[in-house]
Amino acid sequence: MSPWTGTLRIHEEFALAWAAPGDTAPHRHYCHQIVRAAHGVATATIDGELLREPVLAIASQREHRLQADERPCFLLFAEPSSFQLQALADAITAAPAQADAIALAAARCRRPQTLDPRVAHCLQRIDGLLADKIPAASLAAGVRLSLSQLERLCGAQLNLSVRRLVLWRRLRLAAAEALRERSLTVAAHAAGFADSAHLSRAFRRFFGVRGSDLVRAMRLQS
Repeated sequence: MSPWTGTLRIHEEFALAWAAPGDTAPHRHYCHQIVRAAHGVATATIDGELLREPVLAIASQREHRLQADERPCFLLFAEPSSFQLQALADAITAAPAQADAIALAAARCRRPQTLDPRVAHCLQRIDGLLADKIPAASLAAGVRLSLSQLERLCGAQLNLSVRRLVLWRRLRLAAAEALRERSLTVAAHAAGFADSAHLSRAFRRFFGVRGSDLVRAMRLQS
């Protein structure tokens, strides 16, 4: 596969990359994704359909595969609970093709989360315990629900099971730590993965690239 090269900036509830995309394996992830070409078009296969557009909007959980391109583009990853996909795509399309302008346009699209207080409490608990084991049953007990009730609530509000929710929050933390520390091992331990190999496999399932490729080719930008 062709390598990725570029920079990544992490903001509240979204991240923005400026990168020359490498090939990815087919994958799906929880966040919405917007791909905007700086010049010409971006190319991706989404749910089996090959698309070439100046701006591609990829909804949460849709299978997709990016095609390598030596020309850098903007890739924005946004939490579905805080962003509406079409509004975000429209804002990114209208913004000047500059990282600061695109980040500002995305930030203005962010909407207050309207989560059930019990789901919000679980998210806070998960984020505070990512380096440790997080039994789903204890999360449910903490909000006075059975595990099946919490699963239904998370499914309805976030379209994720409790287990996948924990994994997603671990991956968010691990990505930031890996780029900050330049080490998959440090990132794995910080985010509660067994080891760097476990983390790298999770990256590939969710993002279609190995964690080691991310650390080697991407740089975190403040």
